[in-house]
Amino acid sequence: MASSLQLQIQTYQALKDGYYPIVLGGDHSQAIGSISGMKQMFPQGKIIWVDAHIDANTPSSSPSGNAHGMPLSYLSGIVPTYQHWKCVNMEKDLCYFGIRSYEEEEVALIKDKQVLVFDSAECSLNKIDSIHAQIHRYFRHNAEKSKYWISFDIDGVDSSEFMSTGTDEGNGLKLDFTLKLFERFIPQTVGMDFTEVNFELTKGAQRVKD
Repeated sequence: MASSLQLQIQTYQALKDGYYPIVLGGDHSQAIGSISGMKQMFPQGKIIWVDAHIDANTPSSSPSGNAHGMPLSYLSGIVPTYQHWKCVNMEKDLCYFGIRSYEEEEVALIKDKQVLVFDSAECSLNKIDSIHAQIHRYFRHNAEKSKYWISFDIDGVDSSEFMSTGTDEGNGLKLDFTLKLFERFIPQTVGMDFTEVNFELTKGAQRVKD
């Protein structure tokens, strides 16, 4: 996990120096480093996770064993051997947009933690005001103190509108809604992840199982 530690240090330093880091990566395991760096700088920071996947698998629940399906299990301290990454309280620090592919253990976890989840079907432009207000209530937003981090995986967006993903799950967020979500929240964010975009992929290309 040397790369995650390096990213944690660099994200923290960028924030400390007053920059707005946009962390580009090949898969969502990058969030282990970027979010832990953000939480080091802003311990009360909140996370808006846009993704087709819950990304809270553990080595025992993951069918593939891929780290990109586990970042939130690391960050929330679920995996005993990675307790040193624990910095996210799933009950207070996290909300999801667009999840639609997951393991049973992940669903049980976010239900137990009562994590706020916005299904793709309810994410339309005419609901952006109510969604914005609901997130503020959920996080008990204080305009003077609350900081947000957007962790964005392109497979959260419907592949009919943006095909450059290796994990096409279908029925994702519409691009116009995603852009409006960014427009609303980026002014309140301190940085963001932007991950898994591969412009070489086209429909019919080989997909990677999460």
